[in-house]
Amino acid sequence: MPNANLIILKNHCNECLQKTKHFVLAERINSGYESADPNDPHCPHEISWKTIYKMLECCGCENVSLQRCFYFSEYDEVEEECYPPQISRRLPKWHDDLPDDWQELLQEVYLALHADSRRLVLMGARTLIDLYMNEQLGDIGGFAQKIKRLESEGLISKPNKGVLEIALEVGHAAAHRGHKARANEVNQVIDIVENLLQNHVLAAAAENLKSKTPQRSSTVS
Repeated sequence: MPNANLIILKNHCNECLQKTKHFVLAERINSGYESADPNDPHCPHEISWKTIYKMLECCGCENVSLQRCFYFSEYDEVEEECYPPQISRRLPKWHDDLPDDWQELLQEVYLALHADSRRLVLMGARTLIDLYMNEQLGDIGGFAQKIKRLESEGLISKPNKGVLEIALEVGHAAAHRGHKARANEVNQVIDIVENLLQNHVLAAAAENLKSKTPQRSSTVS
């Protein structure tokens, strides 16, 4: 157990998926400065910088992470990095039941999500939708044609069709118009895509249950 005299601060925990109290297990500070005008030895203005490295341990789950904070006198904001990168959500437990290529792509989407590469996340989400539609219908045309066919064949409902079209449009905007959605909007797109993929997993699970469940015997009159 960490020393009771250790400094405690609030930081995001990747296990608890929220800000929690952390022990500062170790700290290292590197700093420096120089004259704002190296050609003028009497220049009163200095440019300074400082980097603080901290090893943190969550007071609850004991997960350990590293934090790097960079301070520069000419910037108003502090540059902060964490390792592993801070995450807001985990891969769903059922992702192992997806087809291998879907599973691999979903993992890549989450890597981009953790790196805050939002455009890559949205483009990956769009590709996952396309993989799902090709699995269900074959490569019969563009996104609009496929979504219409999904609805006509009863694979998605009319409300779900509208939701899926919105998720796809965000992906199109990221891929073709450089759109960078807000973090909460990216998570909403992932929610929509994962709902679609989970339905695929549940349909397969239902078929498996059906095949293994004894059928009711017919009553002999």
